[in-house]
Amino acid sequence: MTKKFSPTRLLKFAVFAALAVVLPAGCASGAGDQAVTVNSVGLQMFEWNWKSVGQECTSHLGKEGYKWVLVSPPQEHIIGDQWWVHYQPTSYKIDSSLGTRAEFAQMVVDCRNAGVSVIADAVINHMAASETDGWAGTKHGKYNYPGLYGNADFHHCTEANGGSASGGIEDWNSLKQVQECELLGLADLNTGSQHVRDQLVGYLKDLRSLGVKGFRVDAAKHIAVSELKQITDAVPGDTSWLFEVYDGPADPAKYREFGNTFGFNWAKSLPSMFSTPGMLGGQASAAVLATLDKSDATITLVTNHDTERDGSTLTYRNGKTFELANMFMLAIPYGMPMVYSGYAFSDRDAAPPTDSKGRTLAATCPANSNTIDGVAAAPNLADGTFVCEHRWPGITGMIKWRAAVGDAAIQNVYNKGSAYGFSRGDKGFVLFNTSTDAFKGVVKTSLPAGGYCNLAVTGALPQGASCTPENTFAVAKDGTVAISIPAMSAVALSR
Repeated sequence: MTKKFSPTRLLKFAVFAALAVVLPAGCASGAGDQAVTVNSVGLQMFEWNWKSVGQECTSHLGKEGYKWVLVSPPQEHIIGDQWWVHYQPTSYKIDSSLGTRAEFAQMVVDCRNAGVSVIADAVINHMAASETDGWAGTKHGKYNYPGLYGNADFHHCTEANGGSASGGIEDWNSLKQVQECELLGLADLNTGSQHVRDQLVGYLKDLRSLGVKGFRVDAAKHIAVSELKQITDAVPGDTSWLFEVYDGPADPAKYREFGNTFGFNWAKSLPSMFSTPGMLGGQASAAVLATLDKSDATITLVTNHDTERDGSTLTYRNGKTFELANMFMLAIPYGMPMVYSGYAFSDRDAAPPTDSKGRTLAATCPANSNTIDGVAAAPNLADGTFVCEHRWPGITGMIKWRAAVGDAAIQNVYNKGSAYGFSRGDKGFVLFNTSTDAFKGVVKTSLPAGGYCNLAVTGALPQGASCTPENTFAVAKDGTVAISIPAMSAVALSR
């Protein structure tokens, strides 16, 4: 859960700078068998129930090259028909409207068998604001959670102790208020307490015992760095950590010392890049390079469940532009990319459809979701329809392209008008056309001579399938290739 702020840095140049960064070899959050690394592509499957996630891992995600999937919070929550009820815990039972403990465990097994690790969204900053009964029947008061917490286990923010008159966060520039006052009325856990940390560690270890490989820590900036570090240190060292540090006085760099943070400012820079002709291309100065967050500790994203609702980033409603932005994210040698897949909505609070008992229905993808026509139709999907952006052909094709180019450096940059592209060593070449007009020209690449299929259109071709003539590009002996592509499209070639 987040509170929206205006970006404080001039980041439209930072992405340009990112293009000059060579992909590092490891992840900053520690050694070991971690799921989230610079060599893996992740996917947030927002509000998908556990059975549907498991089925998608088996049928699509593993085959398309996704290596980890971020699922919604699995703990018991208050009852309601809004998506954010999952962010109001009532206990740490693995029992929610998304499925039972057994269904969650089976999902983890199914995904693991498909080569996909599960990252769970962990709500450990607070408990529920509402006293509504929990999904599994747990009864509680705002500061009374039987068997877990009592009044003394929460921060009680008052003017007398340097907090606020309301007890909630009033001054978003005050680190003390951000980390000790209540966020949106939610009961703020005192993570400085050993008892509280023990309970949280117990919950996280329980999820690890079910095969979960890591956690997105919701509202991480609302937890003091030293206290969060004590929690993460008590969990197995090969755990992947994704911290939500979203603007404000908390310093993301301190969280990146033992985990990863999301590149929200980077995501907010993308709308202008893809709406202004010629904005995508650019040169990076040493001064701009110095402003970039650490590549091997930053989760890059185009949107997530919060930003697609606050209007600060591109979303499925932007159709092809959204697809191109994801493709660009996958093309550059910077950060650890996370694709997003959610559902269509007009009411920002609404959860996806449920049955008569309030259980989230199975996710069903539009029949043409893996086609160009499906991308075009996405902005007009009915509320509650799962968009399945993760199946879009440009995105799945670029996952394969990213794997093919590995850590090869950028060279032979092409930057003319609204066309911007580059080679990644002699492994691949990509060109983006962000104009409303078609692009036609001869471009120099670093690829060996030969015929190449455009992965930006075809996606990941089935085994044995051949590329159509209109999607085949011939690279000459001197590395040049004649390219003709429509408006708002791309070409991605790889060995």
